[in-house]
Amino acid sequence: MSSEPKSPSTETPTEDLQRHVDRQRIGFVGPEGAGKTTVATMVSNRLSERTDVAIVGEAATFFEQPSASPENVGPLGVHWTVVDHSPGTDSLETAGDALDTVFVVVTPAMLDRVAAYERVIDQVDSDVFLVVNRFEERYRDRLRDFDGPELAEYFYEDTTLAAAISDETVPKLGEWTTEAILLESLQPERLDTAEAMATLDRGHQSIVNVEVESDASALAVARSFREKGYAADFFRCNCRCHDGHVLARARPPRT
Repeated sequence: MSSEPKSPSTETPTEDLQRHVDRQRIGFVGPEGAGKTTVATMVSNRLSERTDVAIVGEAATFFEQPSASPENVGPLGVHWTVVDHSPGTDSLETAGDALDTVFVVVTPAMLDRVAAYERVIDQVDSDVFLVVNRFEERYRDRLRDFDGPELAEYFYEDTTLAAAISDETVPKLGEWTTEAILLESLQPERLDTAEAMATLDRGHQSIVNVEVESDASALAVARSFREKGYAADFFRCNCRCHDGHVLARARPPRT
């Protein structure tokens, strides 16, 4: 979700910050009945329209998965894996640090169950975000006051989504996008274009995130990064104040 741009780190670059984000493994966890597989399926479907993606768990049954091509990694050059974990925390406890980012999927009525997942995730080296499914406007204040992981996205109550899962078809959201989940997993920190360019140039981060107001500004921002030799791609979001984000990253060295 949208937030105010943050200043880039002034710390000395470290090996961790300079590493190339060429593989991203994201996991979806949550209680039974939260719609976890629905969300994982929608995210997997959008990713598969962009690039090759490996899907693990129940969400994989909705897709034919040909052998992934190392060449089909999209403009950012990222190999994606989506893991749809079984309900509960047991499978997460055995995942170790295999996940880069974990999304806890709950309904508004299940917010008090998020803490159990946080306790497990705190023991592994993974980022964690909240995804609220079956959201209704009457829950907005409760969600705003919730003390837990940062909100990555919410999905409104939509009976067609559950019906699609029951029919074993990929659910469609129309104008609402799932791409905010992807950009949060890659780089949640927002910078303006100049700060982002300087951050990459100095090696403080290997990937940066710039909010853009329109498709036209997205093209211009992405072009500015590509002209400097960086990989760049545009991700839409559901925020009211802007259309999306350009993510740019240092290209991995050729081997």
